[in-house]
Amino acid sequence: MTDTDLNAAPFNRLPWAVWLLILAVLGVEGVLSLADLGLIGGAQGIGWRISAIQDFAFSSAIQQSMIEGHHYVPRLMMRYVTFSFVAGNLMHALFGAVLIAALGKAVAEAFGNMRFLLVALVVPVAAAILFGLVTAQNQLGWLFGAMPMAFSLVGAFTWLKVHEAGDDRARRLRAFGLIAMLLLARLAFGLIAEGGPGWIAEFVAFVLAYGLSALILGPGSWQRTRARLRG
Repeated sequence: MTDTDLNAAPFNRLPWAVWLLILAVLGVEGVLSLADLGLIGGAQGIGWRISAIQDFAFSSAIQQSMIEGHHYVPRLMMRYVTFSFVAGNLMHALFGAVLIAALGKAVAEAFGNMRFLLVALVVPVAAAILFGLVTAQNQLGWLFGAMPMAFSLVGAFTWLKVHEAGDDRARRLRAFGLIAMLLLARLAFGLIAEGGPGWIAEFVAFVLAYGLSALILGPGSWQRTRARLRG
């Protein structure tokens, strides 16, 4: 190992797609945190976070209204994408960004930047749709923050480790064991600290990302799926 390796900043090694998501999450949070402190926006800035959640977070009630009225408004449908970038507070955003950085590096390097973005951006949209259907009558059916995105990467990362384990059953069990502990810890935190059903979207994102990675998005997955279909 050279001196250059020792002095290199580890974050510089992150693929550009991972940086894109991290900067988006932290950039929005930076503005909202400064507004919370009253450093920008003046007196009105203190309410920016609440306004951002009301305008850009996903709402089960809004989805249900669109379904019942058969009226899909682009301004409301953009919430399926924007909810991932509006956090409830600074720690919420930082926790999501750390998970994106830690898991995103491995997933992006294995999947490639474009398939990584498909996992990170498309899966949370599908998770939000299912979350909205499950919580349609729940007054707490709001979804915001990067955790569904992070759990999409957890699903892809889990598949990656299981795929790398091959026929080694012990390694496969260890991969699922670590993820099971993470899911249980997140579920407990959601039930105790948050009191909302957001964990549903995170669990759905994990399952969908794992399935999509196994079927089409993971390295070599589409070729294996196509071969099985032909067989």
